[in-house]
Amino acid sequence: MNLIKTNKINKFYPHVANNKQRVKSMFNILLNRNDDSGKHVLNDISITVNKGESLAIIGKNGAGKSTLLKILSGVIQPTSGSFEINGAVGALLELGSGFDPEYTGIENLKMSAAMHGLRGKNAASKIEKMVAFADIGDYIYEPVKNYSSGMVVRLGFSVITQTKPELLITDEVLAVGDEGFQLKCLNWIDDYLKTGGTLLLVSHSVYHVQKLCTKALWLEQGLVRAYGDVFDVTQAYQESITDSNSMPSGDGVNRSTYHIHDAQILQNSTACEEVAFGSDIDLLVKVYSPDGKIPGIGIGIVTQQGQPVYGTYSELHQTNPYIDDGFVVYKVSMPSLKLIPGMYEFRFHTMTPDNIQMIDTFEQNLRVKGKSRELGVCQLTTRWQ
Repeated sequence: MNLIKTNKINKFYPHVANNKQRVKSMFNILLNRNDDSGKHVLNDISITVNKGESLAIIGKNGAGKSTLLKILSGVIQPTSGSFEINGAVGALLELGSGFDPEYTGIENLKMSAAMHGLRGKNAASKIEKMVAFADIGDYIYEPVKNYSSGMVVRLGFSVITQTKPELLITDEVLAVGDEGFQLKCLNWIDDYLKTGGTLLLVSHSVYHVQKLCTKALWLEQGLVRAYGDVFDVTQAYQESITDSNSMPSGDGVNRSTYHIHDAQILQNSTACEEVAFGSDIDLLVKVYSPDGKIPGIGIGIVTQQGQPVYGTYSELHQTNPYIDDGFVVYKVSMPSLKLIPGMYEFRFHTMTPDNIQMIDTFEQNLRVKGKSRELGVCQLTTRWQ
């Protein structure tokens, strides 16, 4: 069943920075004339989202992601094109939207419950659960205008948890608030999707996108650059924006918190910078933990040109790190390394203990030697008939 279907949605904003432009724009509207002097924020966006699916919308700032969400949420209208949504919608867009800043948190929760048709004992029970989920203490009795951005998100998300719309639309909600609350939101969204919910998510976090969504839409300057499987689309997007200097490393790392202390590529228990094609290697990663908790790690391999080859996270595997002199040590074996001969960069990243946030990067180069006329970055097993 189609929950969302859009047909060539366009959004155009005319230039109205001065009086002359405003007058021109007004006359164009009155005379029903096209105005090509503005900005096309969205161009012919056609997508279909079925009930129970989760779609991420990714792209750089200004790509049109938030504009598309606002159109689908009914906040603004498209300039042309059409869309239909067959279900109840819950939207978490701009901070504080839907809340009256002059009213207290509890008063806003009561109004939200009433707007969703909750009454009597059912409403009281739901509001009690909202207060517990928001977990902002006595601030629940303070005006929302006194809240921090994180507290506003807590309040907004708590409403969603009890109204459980058929379609949840969120714009960077997981980028605000503390790590504990982010984890609680992730767990709730996981359960929401497992019980048939549908998610539309805008996020710059590829990790969250791949964790929560099955499909992705990549927008670039208002146009659809790619649309399909979440891993295919996000990998193509990452390749287009790869910047080896985007994550703190070396002297730029905060040494007082979780970070990669050292990472080695080993062959026969000896550190190496060069191996033969098909060799067995081990990766030894030492991570500093300031509080004794076990941080996760991410491991990635890229070519010399920055093209992603492979990446994984410790949380996806059965891991058994050990403690050595205060450091958490991971050992990863990579038997029969099938990287095509060439130069590669291994990147090691520290993840927070809840595996939500990536903190730093640590790089090691490895040259793979050998004679091969095969193309690409790795050898695949083939059987020729």
